[in-house]
Order: sequence, then C-alpha cells, then structure tokens
Amino acid sequence: MEPGLSVYFIFNIFLLIMSGYLFLKTTPDLMKKQEKWVFKAFIVAFWIYIIFNSFWTMQEYDIIQMPKWLFKTICAASLGGVMLNTYCFYKFLMNYFGYSKKENMHYILFGASPFLVVLTLLIISIWNGLIFSVSDELNIIHGKGYIILPICALIYFGIIIVFSSIEVVKNKSPQAKKKGLTMVALTIFLMAWTFIDNLIESLTIIPIVIFAVIIVIFTTFQQASINTDALTQMNNRRKAMEYLSSQLDLVSNDAPLIIYICDINHFKAINDTYGHLEGDNAIIILSNAIKEIVAQTHSFAARYGGDEFIIATKSQKMMQEEDRIIEKVNELVKTKCISLSKPYEITITAGKVVCKDKGVAIETYLKEADYLLYENKKNRPPFQK
Repeated sequence: MEPGLSVYFIFNIFLLIMSGYLFLKTTPDLMKKQEKWVFKAFIVAFWIYIIFNSFWTMQEYDIIQMPKWLFKTICAASLGGVMLNTYCFYKFLMNYFGYSKKENMHYILFGASPFLVVLTLLIISIWNGLIFSVSDELNIIHGKGYIILPICALIYFGIIIVFSSIEVVKNKSPQAKKKGLTMVALTIFLMAWTFIDNLIESLTIIPIVIFAVIIVIFTTFQQASINTDALTQMNNRRKAMEYLSSQLDLVSNDAPLIIYICDINHFKAINDTYGHLEGDNAIIILSNAIKEIVAQTHSFAARYGGDEFIIATKSQKMMQEEDRIIEKVNELVKTKCISLSKPYEITITAGKVVCKDKGVAIETYLKEADYLLYENKKNRPPFQK
C-alpha cells in the first residue's frame, strides 16, 4: 500500500475514534434532549460517510476487489452520506434555534425533501447512471444529473444562513447574536471547502471539514455549559461574577450599573406543598419571565443560586423605569402562572444597589443588595395557595 494511502486510512480511523468519543460525551448535561439526538445522528451520518468512502478508495486503488454492482452501491452510499451529513447539520440548526418546535409533518417532509430527492436519484443511478455511473474498469463517471447534488446541498446551506442571520438580527442579546454568527461562519466554511473538494478531484477533504464542524459545535456547547445554568438555561453564578466584575471597571457617576438580587417569595412553602419538581417548574417560569424583560434591552440576567436571580443593567431605558423592573417581572410571571393553570402564585422581592464607584469590590455591592433583599422581604404577605 502506498504511504499516502496508509496515512489516509490511519487518519480515517482516528476520525472515527475521536467522533466516537464525542458521541459518548454528548450527554443531557451538555445539550437539550432533542439537540443531543440530532447531534448524535450527525455523528452517525459522519461514520456512514467515512466507512463507505474508505471502501470506495480501497476499490479505486485495487486494495480490494468487489463486483461492479457492489461498487456502485458503495459509491451511492458514500455520495448519499455527504448529503445525509448536510441534512443532519440543517436539522441540528433548526433544533438549536428552536424552530423544530414549530414544525408539523408538512414542514418535516419539506425540510427532508432535498435529501430524499438525492437519495432516490442515487438509488436510481445504480441502474441508469443519472447521477453517476461505473465503467467496466470500475472508474466513476459523473452523470448528467450530478449537478443536482451540490444544488440540493446549497438549498440546505441557504436555509441555514437565512435562519442564522434572522437570529443575529432579531436578538438583542450579545450571546444570541454570537450563536447566530457562529453558525453562519460554520456554514460558509462548510460550503467553501465542499466547493474546493468538488473542484479538485484528487483532493478529499470532506471528512476533515465535517469533523471540524462537529468539533466546533461540541466545544460551543461545552463552553456554554460552563456558563449556563442547566435548569433554566440562563447565565449561571460563574458567568454573573465574570460579567459584573468586567462591568464594574466601566462604572462612573454618569454611567452607573444597577444590580438587583431577587428571589421567590415563600419558595420553601411551594416546595413543601407541591413538591420539589413543582418548585423547579416555578423557577423555570420565573426565569422565562426575567429573560423576556431583559431581552427588551441590552441588560443581563443570571440564576445566582437556588431561587435567587440577578438582574444587572446599564440600559438607559431600564434605568428610567428602574422602580418598575421587579413589578414588570411580577406582572409577567403572574400572567404565565394563570396561562399554565398553576395552583399557586409566584412573586419576587428584590434588593437594589447602584454601583458608581469602581473602587468598591463587586462582592461588597452584592452583599449590600442581598441585605436589602431580606430587609424588603420582612413585610411580605403570608403564603396563599
């Protein structure tokens, strides 16, 4: 076997092992359930492509001998594997941005149609050579319909870029914008190298490119999990401290930072009366309300721990209505409880501190806000079922 081929197969084995490691490491702690399964399907599609492409290469270089019909099947499976990877990437992005929740059967079939078209044509090509054919010397010949493959891939790439761009435009949160921009960049990267691979027939870089995309997705989620609260999908305490410390360096009398520490009134009573699972639901309902309020501006929110949350803002809009922020959260969370037919009411109390002196430690400001929170809770009304 030629040295170059040996490197090729060793590298393919390496990619299979490393992608298998990522498959095992993709747990519910890293991704939501639906995202996890689609991402794992993406990895399985990658395995399918690598395995069939390796058999294709072995036949091309006479390492193995197989009948013509089998080689045609292998080629069809390899080409289909590329399209399957593209479809899985598309499905992952739809889940990642939350669009899959809005899908019905018609949308699912519409989304799968480019892949299904390619799959059908590849199967037909085994007999009529529409997409590709195999000569008696077992050489691959592109058919008249070969152009359909890149066109269908471009359809998925185009959809991904459009939806990713929508996320960038519609979201005010820097984190949400970063998510959208990351996926736009990944898609362009995948498109560019796929084009180069098709342009230079002797170059086979698709496995490396797909694996690079898998790595970026995995590390993006891993990084997010470090700074994200698993229950609420909000920023966690670590991210809060990192953010507040960075913002404290920028405060002044003319540009203060307002910090609220708030928690759920009678949270222990909710837990004791309805159970800890319902207590978690209460925290999720509140976190969704807080996220909606801060999404209206470039403000920051995080779960600080237990039923405690932090809201921080330098937004002029939020500052002009600073005395109504907690009131707005309470109004919204009340509406949510009613719409969900909850047998209890969720309200919060907060302690507020205005940070103007960058020489004061952030821990000092938080301690003051925490003290004011518990002072304000002394006059709260009793728990009502």
